[in-house]
Order: sequence, then structure tokens, then C-alpha cells
Amino acid sequence: MQLEEELKLLNINPCVKCIGEKKLIYDCLNKDQKKVYEDICNLFKKKDNAIIVINTPSGTGKTFLLSTFVANYEKPVTYITFRKDQASEISLKKIKTYTYISFNMHYFNLSYHGAIQMFKSCGSDEVKELHNLIVSSKKFVCEDTAIFIIDMYTILSPNMLLLLYILSLKHRLHLIFAGYHMQLNGINKSLYHNENNFHIIQIFNDLMINQLTNTRICDTVLEDKLTCFQKLIQQFKPVGNIKFYYNLRYFFYSLFRSKYFTEERFDTVYIAQTHRKITMRLSRFIQYLQSIGKPYVEAPYFYHDSNDFIVPLFPKRKESKNVRMKFFPTLILVEGYKYIYINEDGINNIVVLENIVYEDNEIKCLRIRFENNYNRIEEIKRIKLNYYQILPAYRLWLLRNVIHTDELWQFPLRPYTLTYHAALGRTIEKIKVELSIENFANFLYIGLSCIRHESDIHKIHDEQNLLSYMVTDYMENVRNDTKYYYNCPVIEYDKQEILACITNKRPNKFIDNINWTTVNCVNLFEKNNVFLRIARSVYQESLLEKKEVNTPLMQIAKFVKKNPHVILETIKMVKLKKKEDIESLVYLRNEYYQWLAATEKSD
Repeated sequence: MQLEEELKLLNINPCVKCIGEKKLIYDCLNKDQKKVYEDICNLFKKKDNAIIVINTPSGTGKTFLLSTFVANYEKPVTYITFRKDQASEISLKKIKTYTYISFNMHYFNLSYHGAIQMFKSCGSDEVKELHNLIVSSKKFVCEDTAIFIIDMYTILSPNMLLLLYILSLKHRLHLIFAGYHMQLNGINKSLYHNENNFHIIQIFNDLMINQLTNTRICDTVLEDKLTCFQKLIQQFKPVGNIKFYYNLRYFFYSLFRSKYFTEERFDTVYIAQTHRKITMRLSRFIQYLQSIGKPYVEAPYFYHDSNDFIVPLFPKRKESKNVRMKFFPTLILVEGYKYIYINEDGINNIVVLENIVYEDNEIKCLRIRFENNYNRIEEIKRIKLNYYQILPAYRLWLLRNVIHTDELWQFPLRPYTLTYHAALGRTIEKIKVELSIENFANFLYIGLSCIRHESDIHKIHDEQNLLSYMVTDYMENVRNDTKYYYNCPVIEYDKQEILACITNKRPNKFIDNINWTTVNCVNLFEKNNVFLRIARSVYQESLLEKKEVNTPLMQIAKFVKKNPHVILETIKMVKLKKKEDIESLVYLRNEYYQWLAATEKSD
């Protein structure tokens, strides 16, 4: 039994901050949150369509602050967020909440597939792209809403940011964008903007809020390490996804070295960048279960064929052996292990699978116990999964060879895993976590931002590069060599022996006898398959380049900000009944190029 569970049974809370949910009232806000609350209210009184950006790190209480604002503001507010489970949780507080997709479906009268395709760019004409957004604004179903709150703005399509600003001009709406410029870039890239959305909302904003205190992390040591890591990666790229170069990865290793050497466990939450990594984790889980002789069931997904017979979706033999599949084709059921249970309203709960109940050699139901309420036990059956209970991409992947239906049946459970996108904005507490090292440094920053204590981190996964870090560590701390980074090919080695040499500062023959090749190119060093070293100064000299960002959509955003009268006039000119509205497009194009010529001349 884990320490946290023992403390829970003893009725002792291990941390003052780890207390239940607070009420959505002004008095429950801290000093910084109260100031932000008042700043928002004051600006909304002064300006019709104010644009506010709350740009603070994860864990600073943005969602609680904004939920409190919505609950107490005298005018109707609509909350828009990325995660479906978060939208469901906020809706329970009697706040009108949508995901990005459901917002588009509701306010533009679109089908689910239409909403997904809404911001798909075609061609290379940014003015036509703006015109398409203006046409979409005419289709907006205006309801009794004065304010839109857009949470996790970095994930949103940049085109949707622009459309929301156009709507604010047309309907005199207030917009609040909440997030952080180091959070993950959008999943769906734009042809006209492949940078972080922060660059666009900077153009629109009337008030930028950067000061909120961290309310999540309880561990000052973890907070200090997170701050050090944040400062370092921002030196290389201040905004957006930051490539996880060797120097950053080694610095991260030096902060959390002990976490690299623990054994993998399967009763922890595993967080990775891609679903393929999660699939590989589940394959390792099966291998582990087989090694200890633990019974498990691979429960297939089901669909109804054209004759309405229920048919299992068993993986093909080749697929079942391929651990690099995008998704895992079945649900692994193991008694005594934890799962994420998603009810029909999208509320997520961590549960333990107590029993698999059989009838006539078939699974009849599953008996689950809720982690947050030990006395709550429910029986769940296989159901038709709704929008909340399975990822759209997972559904499409499972039914890739099925044409006539998109309906799936399964128990509403998910493995005890998350992607970094799914972890965004989430507080993970009283749970052990395993983090996977990925291509971008800010993904790890997001993972660390979710937890409260360093002790919550059980393991950091980076087996492929661990020998390289250990050798650099050895050369630095045993041989006093701080000039080079060292990179080794993947080979069999005794990591415990090297770790002992580092810890006890004694020589290691294996490392001392390596013949190193010195290189001066970062890309060559990063893609090594031999024993290489590179001067640490090369990273500083070659990577610390601050480039100016200016994308076509940023130019369009500046035009829209400076010329609201042109946008409003184009909206008036647009005729929805026409297949192609040439007149309004010609007007918009002429105005844009006149503005662009004048801007370039003044520069």
C-alpha cells in the first residue's frame, strides 16, 4: 500500500495545499487572482469588445479564477476549452461550457465532421483565407452571450483565434484568452501560421496579464527545479515548442538523475507525447503480466455489421505483433489495476478493476471501485461509446476497414495513461507518475507542471540516451571535464556499475578506454551512431539565435486589428446565398494590399 493511501486511511492529509475543491466565490481567490478579477471587470466596463490575455504557467489557478469570474459576473459567459473531461467538469458548476469542436458545432450549425474540417486551409492566398473567415462569421448563431473565455489558447487553430476576434468586432463581444506561451503548439497546423498562437493574440490584446502565483506545486524543491528548467529552455526559444537538444536533456537529467534508474511500474500514470508511445507501453504491460503469470483479458471492441450482428474487432495477426501501431487494438483488463473511467457526461474518475464478472464464458460486466471514494463500487457493462468516451482518431483507426458505421461498443474505461496534450491544465495528485522524454522540451515542462511533489515522479523514461548522460556525468564529476558533452551509441552496458563510479567518484575502465571522435556540428552530434563528443560552447553559439517571427496570418491579424472598419464593411457586403462572393473579396483584397504597401513604406 502506498504512503498516500496509508495517510488517507489514517485521516491525515500529507499536504496543506492538497485539499478538496474550493467554492467559486471571490473570497476564495488569492491576492493575485483578486487583482486579475478586478482588472478584468474594470476593463469590461470601459470598453465594448475588450481582448484580455492571461498568459501564466500551468498551476497558477487560471481555471479556478475564470470559473469564479463566470459564476459571479452579471452577464452571460461561455467557456471554451480543449479537454472534453475538463469541459464536463466545468459544466457541472452550471457554467455554459464547450470544447473547441462542440463550440463550432453549436454556434455554426455544423455536423461533427464539418466542425473538424472548419479551419482546413486550401491554397496559398491569405486574403482569401481571411475572406472565408468573414463569411463564416455571417453564419454565427448569436445568442445571449457577452463574453467568450478561450482556455488553452495555444492548442486552438490559429484561424479560429482570428474568427473569434472578427466575431468580437461584429457582435461587440469580450474575449479572454487563457494559457501560456510555453504550452504545446496547436495539433492542427495552419499553412499560414506554423508558430505558437501567442504571436497572434499579442496583436489583438488590450490587456496582458502575466502575474499569478503557483497554487499547485507544494514542493519548493520541485518548484525551484521547474523554474531552472523553464529559464534554460526559454533562452533557446522563448515561445512555442522547443526542440529537446542534448544540452537541455542533460540538464534535465542532472536535475532528476535518480528518477532515470528506477524500474518501470504499471500501477503508475504514464505520460507520453504520442499514442504510439502509449501503445508500446501497453505492449510492455502484457509482457510484464506474462512474466509474472498474472491473468489478463484482451477485450475487443465491437461494432454492428450491415445485418445488425455484433462483430468483434480483433487485430490481424501481423498487427497484433507490431508494437509500433498508433493505437492498441483491444482493452487490456487486469483485476487489481487502475483505469480511467469515463461516464456518459465525460466525467473522468480513477477506478480499480475489482472483478471481471463472467456469464456463460462471456464477460457480463466489470465491478469497479472509485479511488476517491473507497466505499463506492459500481458494475459497468459494455456500451455504445459516445463522443466523450473514445478519442475521434482512435474510433477512426479501429473502424478504418468498416464503411457502413462509426458506432463502437466497449467498456467505458481507458488505460492508466495520458498524452501530454491530455495532461495539459490537469492537476495530478496522490498518484505516482512516469514521464517519457520526447522531441520537445516543453512537453516535459507540461508534465512536471501537473504534479504537486517531486516524490510523485516515479520514473523518467529515456533509456536510449541514458548511457550518454551517465558518461557525460562521469567525465564531469569524476574526471573534472566540463568542456564536452558525450554521446554514445545504444550498446549493452552495466549502468549500475557506472552509476556506482559516478556516486563514489572512482575510475571506470570502460569509459576511460573509449576512443572519442570530436565534432563541431550539433546535428551530427545529435544523430550519432558512434562515440562522439562536442564542446559545450558549440550549443550556446549555434542555438542561441533569436529569430523574428512574422507569418502570413500574423500580417493578416495586424491588418484586422488596424482596420476594423474594413472587416465590418466586408461583413455587410458578403451575401451567403451566392456561391462565390467576388465583390466583397475584391474590396477586401484591395484594402489589404493598400494597407500592406503603406506599412512597408513606413517601415
